[in-house]
Amino acid sequence: MTSASLSRVQQDKLAFIIPYTIISKNIFSNMKKQIIAILTISLFLTGCTQNTIIPQKTEVGIYHEIETTLTSEIVDDIVNFSTLVPQEITKLQKNGQDFWFDQNQKTNMKEPMYYLNKKIECKDNGKSDCSVVGLQTYKNNFPPDFKIGECDNDDWCDVIEPQFPKDIINNIKQLSGVYGFDKDIYIVGSNNGSLNGEGINGNYDYSVFKNNKEIFSHKMYFGTESTIIDASIVSNSPAFTFYDPINITDENNPIITNNIWYNNETINEKYEVDSSSYLFSYKNKTGFVGEKDGKKFVFFNGQKISENFDEIRTTSCCAIFFYPIELDKNGIMFFLAKRGEKYFFVEINLNEYLK
Repeated sequence: MTSASLSRVQQDKLAFIIPYTIISKNIFSNMKKQIIAILTISLFLTGCTQNTIIPQKTEVGIYHEIETTLTSEIVDDIVNFSTLVPQEITKLQKNGQDFWFDQNQKTNMKEPMYYLNKKIECKDNGKSDCSVVGLQTYKNNFPPDFKIGECDNDDWCDVIEPQFPKDIINNIKQLSGVYGFDKDIYIVGSNNGSLNGEGINGNYDYSVFKNNKEIFSHKMYFGTESTIIDASIVSNSPAFTFYDPINITDENNPIITNNIWYNNETINEKYEVDSSSYLFSYKNKTGFVGEKDGKKFVFFNGQKISENFDEIRTTSCCAIFFYPIELDKNGIMFFLAKRGEKYFFVEINLNEYLK
């Protein structure tokens, strides 16, 4: 059928229908393209952002526990611990977990003392008449106020200033450790035993000297390398965490705990705790990790400020970990703790406990 055989009315209707059909097809075609484009963009954005959820910033409170997926195997991995824990934090943040602690605004909770090496000379090929003839400090890590001289092949350098207290050191028969900070030298030792290491077992009477003056004496146990676990400066005062032999009835199996000497007091006795470690300060108020009846907690400004845990990460084997117990400039304390089989990141707002 041609247009010539159509009636006038039919031709008018056809003239209307054809353009409308063409226009409709164009509209739906464009809409289809737009829908496909929108879906494509949406899928692209979803694929890019599914691992980067921005957490809602919550108001800082007082106490915060965040459950992790960490296991004892991961936490006890001394080699990779410092990278695995931050990875867990990043993973939690990507999943929308908010943290109060500001990783970019960290501040010091304590200042570690510098370990000093002693130079010993002995007669008879090291068998007798041994004496300390000087002190050494590591070339790349020594007190800024110290002056150093010649360094050996292992980068241990002679301490020129301050002068070491020769008489004090050589009157000590068993040296446990020598430390430096500012212009002061701290000596830990005992008058029992001998300078070359004899007489360690069964000897528990040790003293701490600041330059030429004894500042502290207590029974201590000589561990793997020393009687001292940690030597630090906290609020401008020396603090020593040491192995405390609380029961030495059986010398072969003494009962040992951790104790802290600070400001002429021992923390265990002052606060009636079984063990104490990791002394720290914030705005001239001090705190520590305490233990009572097998449960560990944080104590600050004269009060317990955390829940009980089976473990709070402050040490591993023979070394002090300065991570993850941290403090930011806003007063948020951050650490890793274990309760049962689960590990938690714990955040505490120390500002709430300053009064």
